[in-house]
Amino acid sequence: MEMKESLWSRDIGTHQIGKVAWDGVVKHLFTREWSVGARSETGYVRNENQDRMSCVRTPPGDVYIVSDGMGGHRGGALAAQLTIEALTQSLSHMHSISSVPAEIKHALEEANKIVYERGHSADTETQGMGATAVVVFVARSQALVAHVGDSRAYIFTQGELRQLTKDHSRVQHMVDVGMLTAAEAASHPDASILERAIGVSRDVTVDISSWIPLYEGDQILLCSDGLHGYVPDNEIGAILATQATPQELANQLVNLALQKGGEDNITVQLIEYGRALKRKWSKIMGRFRVVVPAAWGLPAIAVSGCGPAGPRQVNYVSKNRGFSRGCGET
Repeated sequence: MEMKESLWSRDIGTHQIGKVAWDGVVKHLFTREWSVGARSETGYVRNENQDRMSCVRTPPGDVYIVSDGMGGHRGGALAAQLTIEALTQSLSHMHSISSVPAEIKHALEEANKIVYERGHSADTETQGMGATAVVVFVARSQALVAHVGDSRAYIFTQGELRQLTKDHSRVQHMVDVGMLTAAEAASHPDASILERAIGVSRDVTVDISSWIPLYEGDQILLCSDGLHGYVPDNEIGAILATQATPQELANQLVNLALQKGGEDNITVQLIEYGRALKRKWSKIMGRFRVVVPAAWGLPAIAVSGCGPAGPRQVNYVSKNRGFSRGCGET
């Protein structure tokens, strides 16, 4: 089919007519993006905020981290800071998605060595210090989670909240062996005692997930126990189910934890997949019609006529998820 110069030369700035031009539009429209909200508060009881968080952009994808320090006034903050710095430095050098699980595991082990050595030095203020760490790597339409301690990762998908990590705590062990129910563990006096943390022992075991598939609108929540220790999962899920931006949702979660007493530091990172795509699709498709030769074989799923003799507007949905390129972008 012969095509004359048409709407694409004005709307997407190219004079290249044919499938190559359309491929460029499809690639642009189907690039999934991330929208991120984050907030950290000291709370009403603690004198300082010993939580830390970070984001690292790498060639294969983006990394989000939350760490919660433990071990006295100076020790806890320092342990969390050292953990974040070590992870940020190590993970910034990732270049291949195939090596991501091994590199995240190695980075957490290296962070453990750094905190352990500092915590076992002659400085009495930092002796025995440690930190939690939860790490999520996101790229294309998938995520991978690793953690040590009781900082958590959740996913909110299809209207349901699911915990992706299992706390390395004494009460979680008691739940695992049948000594406590989950409800009993939530209010147990030993709920804050950890059996595994960064820097407590010379070696550490890292829990790392398999790849988690993501779909448009999925949200990943990273948080310290200042949130999940005071706000039940059903209330977290109810907030995430509302129509709000990730930053608005992060603010609502932290505010709710503060309303429940604010007894601990509270840190939240919320990453939503695909939000920016919806805006781009509406904006771009609202500007022009695309006349697509059937021979190109694109997977049309909805067709709406624009007049008996006029061209037809074709909307597409791609099952191929694009790259995550936004580290904190909204």
